[in-house]
Amino acid sequence: MKVNVEIIKKAIIHHPLKIENLNEKELVTKMMIRRRLSRSSKILIYLAHECDFQKGAIVYGSAYGELGDSVAILEAINSKEAVSPTAFQNSVYNTAPSYHSIVECNTDEILTLSSGDNTSYTVMQQGALALQSKTQVFVCAIEAMNFDGVDVLNKCKDELEYGIAFVIKKTEDSANLIIQNNALAGVPNSLEWMKNLYDLCKENDRCIIEVEL
Repeated sequence: MKVNVEIIKKAIIHHPLKIENLNEKELVTKMMIRRRLSRSSKILIYLAHECDFQKGAIVYGSAYGELGDSVAILEAINSKEAVSPTAFQNSVYNTAPSYHSIVECNTDEILTLSSGDNTSYTVMQQGALALQSKTQVFVCAIEAMNFDGVDVLNKCKDELEYGIAFVIKKTEDSANLIIQNNALAGVPNSLEWMKNLYDLCKENDRCIIEVEL
C-alpha cells in the first residue's frame, strides 16, 4: 500500500555539542516541569513550537533514546550512589513526546519508535499510516548524544544533538519528490532520511512524497 504525504510544516535544529536557545523558559512556563526536561524533550518542544503544533497525533523516533539520563543512572550505580528519580523517569524512549503532551495538554495518541539507522524513515511510514484516521500528524526524530565521555566513544559523527520535525497530511495529488537517502556528513545515520527530505522541501514550494506502508 502506498500513501502520498504532503509536508505542511518543517523544522530542524542541530549543534556539534549542545543546542542553545531552545526557549524552554518561554515554552515551558511551569518551573517544576522545565527542570525535569531531558535534552530530547527540550528539542522536541522547540521543534513542535517551530511547526506551530500543539495538539494531535505524534510519531516520534530515536535510535539511541535518552542517553544522558541513562548514563547518569549507570554512573550512579557504578559509584554506589542513589539513582536520581528524575533520571530514572526520563530514561525511557517516549520521554520527549510525553513531556510535550504534558506541556500542551495533548491527549491524542503518541507512538515512539526506534529502528536503528532506519528510524526516521520508519517514523514517516508510521506517520503516513496514522493519516488513515488523522487529518494531520506531527512526525519527529531526535538524537541527543552529548554526555560525559562521549568524546572517547564517538568516532564518526560531528553533530551530537540533532532534531528534525514535520507536520504531514494525506493528499490525493501526485508525488513531486523522490528521496535519495544519501549519506550526509555530521548527520546521525538515523536522521539521514529525514534530512534528505528536509533539504528537498527547502527547494520546493510544495512537497509531496510517496510512502510505502
